[in-house]
Amino acid sequence: MTLRAANQSTSRRLLTRHRSKVEHALVALAMLVIATIFFARESHAPAPVPFVSSGELRVWFFDVGQGDSIFIDTPDHHQILVDGGPSQEVLSKLGEVMPPWDRSIDAIVLTHPHKDHVAGLVSVLERYDVAAVYDGGALSHTGEMDAFEADTIAENAATKHLVAGDRFAYGDVTLDVLAPTHPIDGTFPKDPNEASVVILLTYHDTTLLLTGDAPADVEHDILSSVGDIDVLKVGHHGSRTSSSTEFLDAVTPEFAVISDGVDNSYGHPHPATLQRLDDRHVRIERTDLDGDILLTSTGGEPTVEPSPLPF
Repeated sequence: MTLRAANQSTSRRLLTRHRSKVEHALVALAMLVIATIFFARESHAPAPVPFVSSGELRVWFFDVGQGDSIFIDTPDHHQILVDGGPSQEVLSKLGEVMPPWDRSIDAIVLTHPHKDHVAGLVSVLERYDVAAVYDGGALSHTGEMDAFEADTIAENAATKHLVAGDRFAYGDVTLDVLAPTHPIDGTFPKDPNEASVVILLTYHDTTLLLTGDAPADVEHDILSSVGDIDVLKVGHHGSRTSSSTEFLDAVTPEFAVISDGVDNSYGHPHPATLQRLDDRHVRIERTDLDGDILLTSTGGEPTVEPSPLPF
């Protein structure tokens, strides 16, 4: 065998031996990666990434059909869900706007005990860790309310029946309760809409009024507590019994958000309500026409625009 042939033979043997080592190393590395992924999944979720204040308030008006569901994400990433809509669809919405490792919500608020506001909250209580549960205290003999009350007890969350004068602060975001104007806990109101919790959200110069299904007489009762606002969540899905002339002239919103379902059987929003808003040059966004709607603010004038989610 020539020297050149011998060197080539030796090189092939070394290459074969080193290739074998490399292949074994790659197999070991692959097994390590698979084990790491499996362990991460079995431990439920990756370690949460610490939140840093974004300086931006984000409020989602979810398109959940004929019902209300509003998700508040503060600049410090406190999360408050006001109403849950008529079904489990709110879970898909939350899954789109919350980080995948985040399975907790700071507070949920039920404005009043109608199915199109409470049903989705039952699903949220069953799926998420909820620190606090707030409502106005009004009761109703329905399966949804029975489930809501049972799940609230099982959640072992802090609870409170809200009344005018209550205030909650989440960093620079404050939530002031304007209605009900007197305690109603433990009662069965003839019209639960009149028992709606009404909340004024303030973030520096941004103001948002969440009205539940409050009718005109409730609007009248809170006029002195509201003042000028930027954004109005229109009461009762745009029903003609809400958003009275007196009320709109007093609060002078720049934006109005109407949460309603496509071709709903109630005829919401009512043409008279739309006309009252249009007469005052209020910009209207509707979930039946625009899908999910997003309010963003860094503390000045807010932006309100359609921002449909995949689900």
